[in-house]
Amino acid sequence: MQNSLIFYMTAYLVTLKRKFKIFLSIWQQDGGKTAVKRTYQWFRKRFIKQRLYSSYESWILENQLKPEQIQAATAAIQKWENQPKFSIIMPVYNVNAVWLKKAIQSVQNQIYSNWELCIADDASTESYIAPILKRYSRADSRIKVVFRTENGGISAASNDALAIATGDYIALLDHDDELAIDALYENAKLINQHPEADFIYSDEDKIDPSGTRISPFLKPGWSPDFFHQLMYTCHLGVYRTSLVRKIGGFRSEFDGSQDYDLVLRFTEHTQNIFHIPKFLYHWRIIPASTSADEQAKPWAYTASQRALQESLDRSPYPGTVEQCTYGPSIYFKLHRKLIDQPVISIVIPSAGKIGNVNGQDCCLLENCVKSILENSTYTNIEVVIIDGCDIPNEVFERLEERLLHSKAVGYKFIHANEPFNYSKRINQGVAAATGEFVVLLNDDTEVIAPDWLESMLELAQQSGVGAVGAKLLFADRRIQHAGVVVVSSNPTHACYGFDGDHPGYVFSNMTNRNYLAVTAACLMVRHKYFEEVNGLDETFDVNYNDVDFCLKLHRAGYRNVMTPDAELFHYESMTRPPSVRQDEIDLFRDRWMGYINSLGGDPYYNANFIQSNPFFQTPW
Repeated sequence: MQNSLIFYMTAYLVTLKRKFKIFLSIWQQDGGKTAVKRTYQWFRKRFIKQRLYSSYESWILENQLKPEQIQAATAAIQKWENQPKFSIIMPVYNVNAVWLKKAIQSVQNQIYSNWELCIADDASTESYIAPILKRYSRADSRIKVVFRTENGGISAASNDALAIATGDYIALLDHDDELAIDALYENAKLINQHPEADFIYSDEDKIDPSGTRISPFLKPGWSPDFFHQLMYTCHLGVYRTSLVRKIGGFRSEFDGSQDYDLVLRFTEHTQNIFHIPKFLYHWRIIPASTSADEQAKPWAYTASQRALQESLDRSPYPGTVEQCTYGPSIYFKLHRKLIDQPVISIVIPSAGKIGNVNGQDCCLLENCVKSILENSTYTNIEVVIIDGCDIPNEVFERLEERLLHSKAVGYKFIHANEPFNYSKRINQGVAAATGEFVVLLNDDTEVIAPDWLESMLELAQQSGVGAVGAKLLFADRRIQHAGVVVVSSNPTHACYGFDGDHPGYVFSNMTNRNYLAVTAACLMVRHKYFEEVNGLDETFDVNYNDVDFCLKLHRAGYRNVMTPDAELFHYESMTRPPSVRQDEIDLFRDRWMGYINSLGGDPYYNANFIQSNPFFQTPW
């Protein structure tokens, strides 16, 4: 909770700072009266929103299902041709009677009625457990109970519950948690829209002993690279029964992290994975539960690490797993082995401009190339520099001398005498490149992490990965780029302006994370994928060419990733002012908003976040 509070306070301060800059700009352009009026309108809008949703509890009250909505949902169910049956799997062991009853009743209260509750009691020693379960099963034929004769653990009990399941899908429910009233309805609705769905997960929150819902967790759409660092899908998880049985159900050697192990194996067999951005599961906070204390069950994280390591061992891209901590929280980092040492062509368009770096005036291009050659541990590189016939000869001479005596396998200078078009120059550079992989790199960057190329290649070598982006910092170590999200129909940098060591929302700035796009200021992609989507569109001569390129990759079925392990300085806007023309904005919206809307919005930026900024802020 403390980390979340720090995150939102930082985001709010960054927003205020931006608004103050806008205020000053409007004052200078339109005068004080206009500036005061527009600033007042913004503060009034924020104040009203805060009054509406001063807390998560008030947001829940405002957004809870109304009787007429429940009636409409019930009427809609009657019209569905597909009425999938859900088997809710619930292992039970010595749980408090109050929580057990609430868990069962949360299933009975479902709007959607085609379900069965499959309970496996794991030889509970509390005398009240069996009578409660028998009473419910006698009263409702949809409740099925099996009593184990010896305690075998959560996986063994879950497998016994799975054995009596007859549903098309299984849903997992812990014996002290609760389903939202519309949990199965929302899943059934999605299945009617997407009958190919094999795995569905939703957002979740926590519920305390008094029944108050807290700690909402807003999840991204399916993000395999993020999932390999954090078991974020969790609750509510709904899985096609036949596929769960095909992979052998739950494995006892991973008790404590049996769900993570299940999903790791499950997703090796399907990519038909969907996310419902609604709070359909309430995780009970009780003593000794990981919902209250992430380190209450340290063996669970040991099991998670083993499950992840086994998954890596099965993968065509094996490696090792490192357990990391941030405060009381735990996440993982994967280190995949490089399959080969392919040539990486680093393509740098430049005008040879002078800029101030660390208080010293220097040629930005020379500083960039120097940092690549001196700071990089990967040496099988080719450097391709494209200029507009405006780089001084003495700069070329110094660069050639430096490159000639470096470990780089080759270098090329390409002269382009046409008017400046960033996309065209990148395309010319890539066409001349010989590497299996290419890195698009701005000349106003400087390498920080020596293994930046290895970190990007670990991801880019995977056949399903399109563009890989880096974490870019301003000179004062604030974040310039940590992924691109599309909010309010505009592409923008996630967590722009935050401190460089800020963890982000659920470690989003500390782990590999999938995004719709990453910036071409530092972007790695397989050479043949670049050509497959016809490179950068030269219609976008200055801005949005990288977002357009990444969206083409995404539409072609590739996933884009940002890795914080590839870290560079980006002295952004030293060579040109930061601005986006209206024609570029219009072209982007005309071309891509239909596609993005078909995805339900930016799938990697939860719809419940405030959509006016990229700071992962919620309306409560």
